[in-house]
Amino acid sequence: MVAISVLVPVYNVEDYLNECLKSIAEQTMNDYEVIIVNDGSTDKSLEICESFKKHDSRIQIISQENRGLAGARNTAIRAAKGEYVAFVDSDDKLLPNYLEDLYSLAMRESADVVACGRSLYYSEDRVTEIKRPGFANKRMTNLQAIRALNSYRSFDMSMWGKLFRRTLFEGIEFPERKLSEDQFVCYKLLDKAKNTFYTEECLYLYRQREGSISRGSKVNEFPIEAAVEQRQYLMANHPQLKRVADTACVFSGVAVYNAYIRRGILPDISLKKIINQELHESLFSVIFNHDLSIKKKIQAIVFRYSKPVYHFIYSSTRKEN
Repeated sequence: MVAISVLVPVYNVEDYLNECLKSIAEQTMNDYEVIIVNDGSTDKSLEICESFKKHDSRIQIISQENRGLAGARNTAIRAAKGEYVAFVDSDDKLLPNYLEDLYSLAMRESADVVACGRSLYYSEDRVTEIKRPGFANKRMTNLQAIRALNSYRSFDMSMWGKLFRRTLFEGIEFPERKLSEDQFVCYKLLDKAKNTFYTEECLYLYRQREGSISRGSKVNEFPIEAAVEQRQYLMANHPQLKRVADTACVFSGVAVYNAYIRRGILPDISLKKIINQELHESLFSVIFNHDLSIKKKIQAIVFRYSKPVYHFIYSSTRKEN
């Protein structure tokens, strides 16, 4: 068994893949394997992967017909042999000490999950650290970790930027044919974890580019479905987290609404009704959720009672950024 299996789903990323794999090869620790799942690429991605494999025996390449990110991850997990798994999106990059630092924290804290901060990576000359100090630098129980996950001031649902004990995935798979697959499984993994540790150190470089899955032209509405599933799960297993669950449903709807605004359109009437109804029924939970910042609570209140004001504030904020 190796310490870490680094899992890299690959699909038509020839422009970025070399940087990604180079950052993995240059890690300061050596006890890891790299499992690349070529998910039906039609560009030169497979050739790039094979060129790295020639010089690094730790690399394994699995080719399959295109099944999407979830399908590629499921394949990689089944092939993994590491004590822990680390997901890396094939257009992102790692700092050289990424694996070593996360693994050291996992050993020191006896943690099943270790999460870190991220930097937004536009280019070598433009990197912006995202500092979210909530719940940082302490060992968390499963319930504390789920609270942190849904607090919007700590780590989030993304699989990347985290180290997971591989056995947590027993009985858990990513849902294929759905976007936001991370949001469907992350809370389940944290619930199974005995301990989770979060450092706000920004060790993962999250590339910002046009044309990626998360930034495509079509609005992804799956976060709403994922949040509803999380609420059903939490109400069945941890009803004391009702406010946490309600809050996630509210802000998943708001995030989808924002995605429509960015494209200069509004959701259809049925979706707007679902989002507004959720906010109407769960505003109490948002206001009295002690994990939320005042800013997030104000966002929900303004969204609920004045869409014109919300549109103005949201548009102004985007222009400033």
